[in-house]
Amino acid sequence: MANFNDESPEDDVSAEPADPPYQALFPNLDKVSRDSFRAGTVSRRRINRALVFLAVVIVAVIALVVLANVLFGPGGPLR
Repeated sequence: MANFNDESPEDDVSAEPADPPYQALFPNLDKVSRDSFRAGTVSRRRINRALVFLAVVIVAVIALVVLANVLFGPGGPLR
């Protein structure tokens, strides 16, 4: 038979604090410090590579948008 108990079960609350909302996108952001940007460190080289890659992606997207506008926009040769 069913147990009709008026007491609610205790919640299983872990002792660990909840992750900040940025943890999903930037899991190691809390580990970045001033030393990460010191010249000659591996962290700085990785950060610089990531920034260059991000810049290349942004330039590529802008170039594609402009090229599409030139080719397929008003007065474009492929319109």
